[in-house]
Amino acid sequence: SGESGAGKTESTKLLLQHIMNLCKGNSQLEQQILQVNPLLEAFGNAQTVMNDNSSRFGKYIQLRFQKNTVQGAKLSEYLLEKSRVVQQDTGERNFHIFYYMFAGLSSEEKEIYGLLDPSLYRYISGRFGTQDVAQHWKHKYQEVCNALDMVGFQEQEQVDMRAILAGVLSLGNVTFEPDESNGPVKVSEASKGWLKAAAVSHKNCWQKPYGYDAFSHWWWSCCCSLCADARDSIAKMVYGRVFGWIVSKINELLAENVDPEVELREIGILDIFGFENFAVNRFEQLCINLANEQLQHFFNHHIFQLEQAAYKEEGLPWETITFNNNEPILNLLLAKPLGLLSLLDEQSAFPQATDKTFVDKLNSSFKGNLHFQPARGRVLGFSIIHYAGKVQYAASGFLEKNRDTLPANVRGLFISSITPLLILLHIHHEPRPILARVKCGDEVLWLDELLIFPCPWQHSLMVLMERMYSANPHFVRCIKPNSQKEPGVVDNQVVLLQLRYNGLLETIRIRRDGFSWRPSFEEFAER
Repeated sequence: SGESGAGKTESTKLLLQHIMNLCKGNSQLEQQILQVNPLLEAFGNAQTVMNDNSSRFGKYIQLRFQKNTVQGAKLSEYLLEKSRVVQQDTGERNFHIFYYMFAGLSSEEKEIYGLLDPSLYRYISGRFGTQDVAQHWKHKYQEVCNALDMVGFQEQEQVDMRAILAGVLSLGNVTFEPDESNGPVKVSEASKGWLKAAAVSHKNCWQKPYGYDAFSHWWWSCCCSLCADARDSIAKMVYGRVFGWIVSKINELLAENVDPEVELREIGILDIFGFENFAVNRFEQLCINLANEQLQHFFNHHIFQLEQAAYKEEGLPWETITFNNNEPILNLLLAKPLGLLSLLDEQSAFPQATDKTFVDKLNSSFKGNLHFQPARGRVLGFSIIHYAGKVQYAASGFLEKNRDTLPANVRGLFISSITPLLILLHIHHEPRPILARVKCGDEVLWLDELLIFPCPWQHSLMVLMERMYSANPHFVRCIKPNSQKEPGVVDNQVVLLQLRYNGLLETIRIRRDGFSWRPSFEEFAER
């Protein structure tokens, strides 16, 4: 654990290498475990203002052993930041894979996938970079291709995947305008080429007679903002499915091939996104910071509560060490039925609810709570006093992101596509339909063809924490040396702040004054 840019992912890679070196077992499997990293980082990492290679998802790696030899491994992924596909703040980039593709594909391949100059795409932010950067990305693209081959992706699967990614970029350039003759909205004349490019990239799934007409009909029946939201929802959903599919394929490759009766031991390594506090903090930052709050509480539970309870149980003379308990913050966020997330789910279930009604509900529910502050003035937001400091959240988009809705007939289009990968990515995900009310100018539209996908992130965090509490944990606390992303520079104040809010000063004290090494009597006698 540690804040964004502290070195968690790099430390994880070093730890994996170290464990593999100690095993001296199945060399091919060990190499495969190490070589999946470029693939995960290309699709799951991005440049942020805090870190040039920031993990935008959490991963839990389970290594399974038999007689000190690795027999298999499994990856679990958590909370991929899908919103990054459609929006990046100033100084940030989209996921690495998009830049790698532009740098690594030949001119002929770009023509096949309908890719033009990267500066033309709305989903690709910032300057494309210098010649040196482009060369680096080209090298990274080759690494990704090698990893895809090594994991066992078929050539056609790789072609389909690149086509889907290119289609996502083209879809982002589709815009809308009023339609005087057929209804309130239509695809703008200027962007019809982009719609066609997106459809061609997805092997005509939106250009077949049924598909294209239904797609167009849906676009033209709603207001511009709703159409833009639906466009972005499709892009996020498709990218998220591609990422999940890659993880599934990796797990197929790394699965152990042993008798089911054989008991395997396990080492799990959790590499999860660090605490974040940006100029603008959104729903994604709240999810990330909640995960970090839970990990901090887990750390406190093991290092302070269980440790000191053991001393008390054995009747040892001991002066209790106090620590910064973040349980009240977790109660604020997770309590039922009046925690922040419960209130968010409640508001998300009301078709007429808005981000403003959600914020009003928070302000009335948490009035006087020491860890909650309403926003000042007319700002639509709120602040949480986290264990690592105060974070101000912009509430715009909270309900929409928590609902994770999608036009119903769009799912049908993907399933009826002639691209095998698109069908595979959508056929096993069963959403539930909802009735939604949307205001379009002075007119209220009722949409009974929206699908809401069960938001899995809260459940996946709960499962993760259950795994943590059932294990025998070792903690690696990563400390960020400075805020400028500079090598070889230690900023004492930046370091001291992290030592304080992580509880490391108290940890040092309990390790120094307490009994940090407790061998069994057999071990002691042996020595």
